[in-house]
Amino acid sequence: MKTTLTLLLFCLTPLVWAQEFGSISGNLTDEEVNNEPLPFANITLKGTNKGTTSDFDGNYEITQVPEGTYTVIFSFVGYETVSIPGVIIKANQTTRLSTGLKSSAAALEEVMITAVKSRDSEVALLLDQKNAIQMQQSIGAEELSRKAVSNVEQGVSKVSGITMVQDRGVFVRGLDDRYNYLLVNGLPLASSDPDFKIIPLSYIATSIVSSVDVLKTFSPNLYSDFAGATFKINTPKAPAKPKTQINFGVNYNTKTTFKDFYTDDASGTELFGYTGDSRALPSEIGDLSYSASPRESGELFSTSWTPKKRKAPLDTRFGITHGQRLFSSDNSNLGMVLSMNFRNSHRAQDGVERTLNSEGTAGQDFTSSTYEYRTQKSALLSLDYNLYEKLDLTFNTIYLQNSSNFIREAFGRNDGFTQLNNRDFFIRDMRYTENQQVNFQLLGKYALDGKRQELHFASAVGLGNNQVPDRRVLRAAGVGEDAEYITTNGINPFKFYQELDNQNFNARVAYRLGLLPTESEDFMGHLEIGYQTDLIAYDFFNKFITAQVNTNDLPALNTNNPQDFFETGFANGFLSYSSTFDPTAKSEITQGIHAGYLQFNRQWEKIVLEAGVRVEKAIREISYREPLDRPDTPFSKIKYDPLDINPSLNIKYSLNELSNLRFTSSITNTRPRLREILPTVYQNGDGNQVIGNPDLLNSTNYNLDIKYEIFPSNAELLAVTAFGKYLKNPIERLARSTSVGYRTFFDNFESAHLYGLEFEMKLNLGNVSKIDQLKPWQFGLNAILMNSKAQADENDPRFAVVTHKERKLQGASNWGLNADLGYQLFDKEQLESKINLIFNTYGKRIYAVGVEGADEIYEKPLNQLDLTWNTQFNKKFGVKLTVRNLLNEETLFTQDPTQNVRFPDRFSNQIERFDQGITFGLNFTYTF
Repeated sequence: MKTTLTLLLFCLTPLVWAQEFGSISGNLTDEEVNNEPLPFANITLKGTNKGTTSDFDGNYEITQVPEGTYTVIFSFVGYETVSIPGVIIKANQTTRLSTGLKSSAAALEEVMITAVKSRDSEVALLLDQKNAIQMQQSIGAEELSRKAVSNVEQGVSKVSGITMVQDRGVFVRGLDDRYNYLLVNGLPLASSDPDFKIIPLSYIATSIVSSVDVLKTFSPNLYSDFAGATFKINTPKAPAKPKTQINFGVNYNTKTTFKDFYTDDASGTELFGYTGDSRALPSEIGDLSYSASPRESGELFSTSWTPKKRKAPLDTRFGITHGQRLFSSDNSNLGMVLSMNFRNSHRAQDGVERTLNSEGTAGQDFTSSTYEYRTQKSALLSLDYNLYEKLDLTFNTIYLQNSSNFIREAFGRNDGFTQLNNRDFFIRDMRYTENQQVNFQLLGKYALDGKRQELHFASAVGLGNNQVPDRRVLRAAGVGEDAEYITTNGINPFKFYQELDNQNFNARVAYRLGLLPTESEDFMGHLEIGYQTDLIAYDFFNKFITAQVNTNDLPALNTNNPQDFFETGFANGFLSYSSTFDPTAKSEITQGIHAGYLQFNRQWEKIVLEAGVRVEKAIREISYREPLDRPDTPFSKIKYDPLDINPSLNIKYSLNELSNLRFTSSITNTRPRLREILPTVYQNGDGNQVIGNPDLLNSTNYNLDIKYEIFPSNAELLAVTAFGKYLKNPIERLARSTSVGYRTFFDNFESAHLYGLEFEMKLNLGNVSKIDQLKPWQFGLNAILMNSKAQADENDPRFAVVTHKERKLQGASNWGLNADLGYQLFDKEQLESKINLIFNTYGKRIYAVGVEGADEIYEKPLNQLDLTWNTQFNKKFGVKLTVRNLLNEETLFTQDPTQNVRFPDRFSNQIERFDQGITFGLNFTYTF
């Protein structure tokens, strides 16, 4: 094969180099606006596949054009197309051709909207990245569509230094979800899930997104809760002309689809992710202790202990988006976007789960299966209003909702339980989770004196809810029709309720003053002063209800149909439900941020400088009871209110028109997730527990970045970044092995640092090789090489339980790699088709820190290879084919022994392993 390719290239090379090439360049202007530069216009050579897009300054260039005479076509939505025939291209020469464009009949509304929409394109976002003062990377609707990703999380995982971790969000430079921050249209959006710092980006459908900016450096107008990245999601504006897009898709998973699947269906509406009152906590059960009679117990709940079995159907998704201008005049216009999306998925996984001690002996050794049915909904209603080019207003309503119908079954050896009679331990966990979030935003900008003075203002109100209603955990000795009901170790089957409500209000106001005006009515500098606030109130509640036994003569338990056992027990009087008072069941957490900032930027011929400082008062108050408190005991309160001063410096030096050198430094902070400070023990049913630490401190982060970037063309990039971070009091996850499982808890370590290099490239192989036959090929690569170290004083009693006082930072990989290779099959007016091959991987990392002599728990690399094939017909019909996880790799967690292995013949360092299957997807879109 290699010999054939070599001969083919050898034969083709003389033909390619026999041609003589020239180039054409020029500038486009807007004749409707005093011949200002016209960015994002299209320039094509008629009869060829040669073309480009003008940059922010209206400049364009098309290289490697064979010698000859051409017709050059200039076009821009809302403007009259200009065709210039007879343009001569000579070998080794550049032909200059500049022109202006006039608006068409519907000029006003079309011009306005095209400028907004253009930022969705890869070319426009790359120009943004080139001209921005801060170091940022962006991914827009165009690239999200090209890579056939359906949610924001899949999209940002293609950015350098970012990896997507199943069920745990995105990691940036080895720092997990805890170190990230989320802004939607510049405003915070609080997470309703206590296990996530930010709303999981997988909840947000790409159809309600125009672009996502990934900021890995800090500026004073951002919240200081930052060390990994700030994600800025921008929602779309209304199009110039009415536009509606409908999409429908299906997925097939090799592990799940059309195979046996178990669900816990309490009502028909749960198919769409809404449980209603079918799982509600009975009104008879209050906050205090409660014991029901056997007969009452049989009537308390309508849910069943027996899961339902069926065949898993195809996953489906459906969405509709409509946008239009509601009215437009010479002075004002109003636009609207409405988008609604629904998708579901079925996933079955088989694997192993184990707990190990320092000698490598397994206390638990389970074979397990999980079944999960998920739904996700997202909706956007956006109204944008413009008046006299002075006032811009946008009102957004954003709705996010998701549900998880999850069943886990595991059986095997469990040495922590005594009443097993040499039989396998069995556990079934049926858990339904529902999250929903609604957010109302008002955004505005008012020009006080042309462009010299601007007032920016915004506010938002958000309501969130997370509930786990009527979770049921069953445990038994043995599996099948002759299992035994376990009555010792205090592990009766139980029901569990959890609910978290949050209310969020945030606002910002900023005054921006232009300094050093130029002849073009622009400014060489700006001064900005602003105030921001973010207030969140959390109400947390949970409740345990156990099934008590009052006889030693129990019938056999059929784990395939345990509902019969419970109905018999209630009818015959040997089973009943009871609930004891739990002082920790309720807690309240309020968090308030008040911040002011001052930011100055100044531009010289080649240098742009931005310097500023942010002063942020972050108040956190936790109200809770201790485990031994009485019902009348007043709530204890822990208040934490540090005052943080966060300076930053950003410098961009333009070496020439194609390259920049950047430097940035800052001091930021990291605040814990809600679960990490909740003073409540979260039971996982199998003995594993998670407990929060209300005394956690915020981390302080010292950040430094240096970046060199080259833009060979307006669609290409080469960049390398050196970065370093020092973390004081980093928050870490620790895991202690107990007699019945792992207890996960959280604490501040003493310090940590990490440093590394990021590489990024986005190239057209034809431009690089100067071979026209390779023009359809696009190659993208981003990679990170990194080292980290967390350390603590061995003599400090706070860290006595930690096994290794010096190790890698929890969550940090030494390397990561994202790559994609694209081939343009067709690029014609009536047919566009492109294939992309996308690969992601990362190095192993610490999932949880080992304590009391046990080693760290490591998460092993997951190599993922995806294929996408997008085809567009007549600008209306679109077909997308995706294949995800082509390598069909498993998720794997390991823990090595720190002492001699006691039983070498039985030893395995695997503590968790699950398969995922390959997923094939087909999606159709129709635009009109």
